[in-house]
Amino acid sequence: MAELCGLGASASMRGDTEEHKQGSVLFLGGNEVKSSAVVKYSSAPPQAAFAWLQEKTDLKLPPANWLRESAKLGPAGTTVLGNNKKSTPFSSFGMAYDFIDSIGNDVDVVSDSENIKKLLKIPYSKSHVSMAVHRIGRTLLLDELDIQELFMRSSQTGDWTWLKEFYQRLIDQKWQRKKKSKEHWYQKAILSKFLYYSINGDGAAQPVPSSSKQHEEGAVPGESDEAGRASWPAPFEMPSSLSEDPGASNQGNVPLEPSYIVGHVASAPKEQNLTPLFSDGENSQGLKNDFVRNILWTFEDIHMLVGSNMPIFGGGRYPAVSLRLRDNNKPINVLTGIDYWLDNLICNVPELVMCFHVNGIVQKYEMIKTEDIPNLENSNFSTKVIKDIAQNILSFLKSNCTKEGHTYWLFKASGSDIVKLYDLTTLCEETEDKYQNPFTMPVAILLYKVACNMMLKKNQNKKHYGTIRTLLLNCLKLLDNGRHPQIIASANYMLSELFQLDEPKKEDNTDFPINGNSDESYSEEEEEMPDSDENGSYSNSSDPPDDNKAVAIIKSVGELSVPEKYKSVHRIRPSCAFPVCHGAEERCRLVLSYVLEGLKSVDSSVKKESDLPAADPSTPIPLKYEDESTSGGPECLEKQMALFLDKNTYCCLSASMLPEVLVFLCQCLTLCGDIQLMLAQNANNRAAYLEEYNYQTKEDQEILHSLHRESSCQVFAWATDLSTDLECQLSVSCKCYEAAYEILLFSNLKKQNPEQHVQVLKRMGNIRNEIGVFYMNQAAAVQTERVVSKNVSTTEQQLWKKSFSCFEKGIQNFESIDDATNAALLLCNTGRLMRICAQAHCAAEGDFKREFSPEEALYYNKAIDYYLKALRSLGKREMHPAVWDSVNWELSTTYFTMATLQQDYAPLSRKAQEQIEKEVSEAMMKSLKYCDVDTVSPRQPLCQYRAATIHHRLASMYHSCLRNQVGDEHLRKQHRVLADLHYSKAVRLFQLLKDAPCELLRVQLERVAFAEFQMASQNSSAGKLKTLFGALDIMAKTKCAFQLIRKELAAESEQINKGESNAESVSPNESSTALNKEEVMKLLSIFESRMSFLLLQSIKLLTSTKKKTGSINEEEVTLKTNKQVYSLLLRATANKSLTLLERIEVILNLLEQLTQNSEASNGGIQ
Repeated sequence: MAELCGLGASASMRGDTEEHKQGSVLFLGGNEVKSSAVVKYSSAPPQAAFAWLQEKTDLKLPPANWLRESAKLGPAGTTVLGNNKKSTPFSSFGMAYDFIDSIGNDVDVVSDSENIKKLLKIPYSKSHVSMAVHRIGRTLLLDELDIQELFMRSSQTGDWTWLKEFYQRLIDQKWQRKKKSKEHWYQKAILSKFLYYSINGDGAAQPVPSSSKQHEEGAVPGESDEAGRASWPAPFEMPSSLSEDPGASNQGNVPLEPSYIVGHVASAPKEQNLTPLFSDGENSQGLKNDFVRNILWTFEDIHMLVGSNMPIFGGGRYPAVSLRLRDNNKPINVLTGIDYWLDNLICNVPELVMCFHVNGIVQKYEMIKTEDIPNLENSNFSTKVIKDIAQNILSFLKSNCTKEGHTYWLFKASGSDIVKLYDLTTLCEETEDKYQNPFTMPVAILLYKVACNMMLKKNQNKKHYGTIRTLLLNCLKLLDNGRHPQIIASANYMLSELFQLDEPKKEDNTDFPINGNSDESYSEEEEEMPDSDENGSYSNSSDPPDDNKAVAIIKSVGELSVPEKYKSVHRIRPSCAFPVCHGAEERCRLVLSYVLEGLKSVDSSVKKESDLPAADPSTPIPLKYEDESTSGGPECLEKQMALFLDKNTYCCLSASMLPEVLVFLCQCLTLCGDIQLMLAQNANNRAAYLEEYNYQTKEDQEILHSLHRESSCQVFAWATDLSTDLECQLSVSCKCYEAAYEILLFSNLKKQNPEQHVQVLKRMGNIRNEIGVFYMNQAAAVQTERVVSKNVSTTEQQLWKKSFSCFEKGIQNFESIDDATNAALLLCNTGRLMRICAQAHCAAEGDFKREFSPEEALYYNKAIDYYLKALRSLGKREMHPAVWDSVNWELSTTYFTMATLQQDYAPLSRKAQEQIEKEVSEAMMKSLKYCDVDTVSPRQPLCQYRAATIHHRLASMYHSCLRNQVGDEHLRKQHRVLADLHYSKAVRLFQLLKDAPCELLRVQLERVAFAEFQMASQNSSAGKLKTLFGALDIMAKTKCAFQLIRKELAAESEQINKGESNAESVSPNESSTALNKEEVMKLLSIFESRMSFLLLQSIKLLTSTKKKTGSINEEEVTLKTNKQVYSLLLRATANKSLTLLERIEVILNLLEQLTQNSEASNGGIQ
């Protein structure tokens, strides 16, 4: 609830909003002071109209409603002394707990309004000042440190004796408790009665029975003495002391209930679990926020969270006023004026109503505007000076109260002008136990709560990681493991969570630098700057020896009125920045160190069996009957989880946080599965991994020791067994994922943890693919080792079944989470398995009377079905181009292999030749369909080679059909056209490849043979001559193939000439071009013979024809060229001493001559 009481507001405080006059600027005495107040919380009732008391009303007579609880006065109505209620020593902590978001960053000061006023009046007042100061980030918490009450307690309990001795030695050697005067209590009682009269409504005094006078004169001082006394808690004690002394007061103790020890460690950052962990401790320490209203007050540039109990009245033409009672015989002094002005400013009250009395008899009322208070007679003060005092005090405190977790004491003796600041924590540690400081626990709790609050937003505020770490480390410094184990465990848990092990490394230009030296990254031990005139004289270098215990000193309170006398020299040091880890291992080690500290803390809080009382043999142990259907589940589950759960999570399980534990168990099992799979995939380094695994640091041993002490169950021991067998590792990995999936399935955690469910299914699909590939490779190895013509073994068949089962389950896993890409990959692997099955049946037949078997056709068709399913799963290439192209290639290969086998090993015993040719043609065309020759990719040359080979095979098939077919002329013509078409396409594709000269030469030679076959069926000389010229033209076009062959042979010869060995020179060429010399020589011999035959036939035909055309006879020129080329060819073939390279050179020269003659003939015809 946030409310604002603005100047001139007409509504009650409870009904106002933050939007109404959040800021107001006051012009007071010519000095501009900026002030705004936002009521963040108010428990006050709607503002009541106050009663104007009649003149001569006797305030010494108590009203009838005096000391009765009144809704109009709120909490002030139950206080004998009215609105001047004594502040509790931990009032700032109560407010800090309620507004945790503002602590450490947005607010500069948190305190009671009375403390704020006392500080700002230091230069004007001779009164003593004693306040405790604590630093939480950039926020200072101020609380009154009542020395008198503290030392009274010390006299009774013996606590704080070190501070009492220190105080008497250095400050006040003759200390004694100062008692309040009768005048003080008289004024308090008069004020209280005045407030009750003001809300009575009739304005008349209504005396109470005579017994009330005794109450007035006797009971009031006594009660007020108790009410006004600060309630100081005892130093922290363990709850065991409560059991030892049941009648003792538990004030000041923070009971550590067993339910808090377990269940709140692993879940500490969750907001709903923070309050229960400390709620009892806060209440017992008096850490409640019991102010009527909490106000966010901005005074100039200082942001303060202030608690106030001042009653505010309203109604009629005075919407919001404060009531004051003054003795008419005593003029208002500066201290009173500042007090009234600051109260109205803090609460944003526009007017002050002053009631004057003489000896308790009402005289008159006077209305004073808030901005006029600084100008009252005898109470004139400068608001700008007040502003300077506030800024100087804040700068002084921020510059010197630098250590988080330390208690600082700001002290000014009565009548002194010197203000001193002491570090009580350091003084306490030098003398006694640090837990003698009652502020230790509240400060630790507040540090912890601020860190928890920031942890809730850690994903949005990664730049605060350094701040969170500093808060937690300072919290741990204040706590004792034997007294606060659960808080220490939770803090260490959060420290380990700060390190995001799976977080990618941040770039230098990130928007949220974790190690940035921003204001949020303050240091727990900032440097103290040396003394200088402009920084204020709070150095103790020239102080008397007795003052060497002071951290800093203000030598004269008058300095506080000097503008900017004290400047904040609080510097940020990078020591608190988030530590930079140079690798995942270093980060893991740091996390484990925090985990270990947390485990130690929890271990210390859990009673061991040896601590339990021995059973009395004479006393029977009561047994409770439980139905088996309702028992055994969680207990059994606890035993199964014990191996994997660290102590924190085990405690959570005991506190009925079963779903979180189950999720954690799933994560542990998944991690074990990942590790087993990685070991299987890196078999070469298995020995090194085992050595690293067996090596244990001291931290590892302590963590394992803590775990084994609580866990004796070995249900999941198999998950961490490191086997050297590959199949066993894969099997254990799969078992881990299956166990994790079953936990999610049977505990109904899938909906609550969808990401975990998807990850587990992905891993299950992946491991089943790995196992399927493992069995498939084993089957292929067995097939390779099998003797030819031997039947398929039972071992192979079992391996096929195992592999297929794994692939099938993996596909189901991926399809259940709509992972089409991975499902397509597993379908592709299943297709590969079918091809291996087909190859196994192929090898079983042997080469004798080999035919393409039905089993081969069955498995190849199954493989095709799986590849087509994979394509349907992907839908389109854009979904995943690489996988799409891979599936297309495998499908094309399967069609091509099946067609090749049918073509090479035609099943003529089962099918007709025409049917086989049709099936081969269809399979080849489908292979071409899925062979992408146009898309530029690393696989494009392979696709081009595949397509060229398919066209070559189809052309050869149609060529063979044409040779063997008799009768149907239409079909013969169709085959002739198809053969010529596929030969042309094969040549075009082979010419695109620079590493297949032999294939190109072979296709061209087949084209020449095809031409010769056509020429044999021709009768006319002209037709034969035309076919011959076409065949010679094909011969001439083989020049590019011979040039590639010559290039490779020349490179080889050059390497030999350089003195390199034959093996060294040949192997690179063979590896790069796969040039086979035997194949080249064979093709060259065929080429020479066919060229010789064609040249001879052309010479015969040209000689027999005596036709002449025009003046130039082209046929005679051609005849002459052919004779010359034929003669050179015969000589070259007859010379057996020519090397292969020389023979290639001869062929290239002859082809060059034929080409020139052809071009000349074409030019003449044109």
